[in-house]
Amino acid sequence: MGESKKSYEMKPLEKMNVIDDFLFNEIMADEENGLEVCRMILICVLKRKIGKIHYTPQKNVPGISEDKHGIRLDAYVTEINESPGGEEEDINVYDIEPDKRVQRKAALPRRSRYYGSLIDSQLLETGIDYESLPNLVTIFILSYDPFGRDAMYYEAGTILKTHPDEPYDDGVRRIYLYAGGELPEGAGEADRNLKRLLIYINESIEGNATDDNTRKLDEIVRRTKAKKDIGVKYMKSWERERELIEAVREEERQNTEREHQRAERERQRAEKAEKRIQELEAMLAAKS
Repeated sequence: MGESKKSYEMKPLEKMNVIDDFLFNEIMADEENGLEVCRMILICVLKRKIGKIHYTPQKNVPGISEDKHGIRLDAYVTEINESPGGEEEDINVYDIEPDKRVQRKAALPRRSRYYGSLIDSQLLETGIDYESLPNLVTIFILSYDPFGRDAMYYEAGTILKTHPDEPYDDGVRRIYLYAGGELPEGAGEADRNLKRLLIYINESIEGNATDDNTRKLDEIVRRTKAKKDIGVKYMKSWERERELIEAVREEERQNTEREHQRAERERQRAEKAEKRIQELEAMLAAKS
């Protein structure tokens, strides 16, 4: 009971961090703020200049059929880099996913795989060659260590397993960022910039706004928290989440109860069968 009440406690809005779903979504809902934060994250993660970007917050991607699982992307970003002559475009697609739900840790690699599959299914039109498929980078910003190595930066990609020295570029990168992880050995200023950004995203307090990026982000966070009616939106969002959690728990409780009832019926059938066997054995013994 105590655990249930604890899970329903409403975190004060002023204590919310960028990694929290509600605050991140509210920041992304403002186009100017969303573009600035997406650009900031991409520059720090990729350690390069970023071209022209467009983004879609809370992008829903349906399953491949009505009975298949769809997904919702926190921030879906498209980067377009034009060639010097302006005739060709190099397109990169990014999925930025803040996540602090450690209970989903074990499923993270397969979740990333599924997200990438559905995103790819939306990117190639009929009759277009596979070489036109854009690069896809999934970026998870995590409050927990996904692989237990205490590292700030993990990256997964596809390799030719039998010949790992042979290049195999399918255009897919999966980046996992642990806010509490250690900087890599020989880290430079770019790594430290990323570390400071991750610390602020995970714990969005003024004391963690220690450079230009995090101070800009802190200003955005303050403006977002001060928006008119945001308290009402937060309350409604929290109520919806609580109702959803309660519905899931009730479904789990009913499933558990059905399993117990099924197990009890099986036990009773087994007892009856054992009793019948004993009666038959007793009859046979009496006849002999």
